Amino acid sequence: MKLHDIQVNTYSGYKADERPLKFTFKGETHTIHEIIRQAYEEIPEKGLRRVYDIKTDEGITFKLSYEENQDRWFLEE
Repeated sequence: MKLHDIQVNTYSGYKADERPLKFTFKGETHTIHEIIRQAYEEIPEKGLRRVYDIKTDEGITFKLSYEENQDRWFLEE
């Protein structure tokens, strides 16, 4: 699994960075059409990680993750 550091625009409602809305990867901005699956993982000594399987407006699926203790988003390949 390869992780790419990405920039993500998020919806902040009840809490900050509640869910991703769009992201930029390899110079292209992708708008998220649908969150297919959302999961939370507890990683020992690293904290909580949120994982999203998403589909973009173009119909492309990606797996995004947010490392809460680092405040960083990644695209998993």
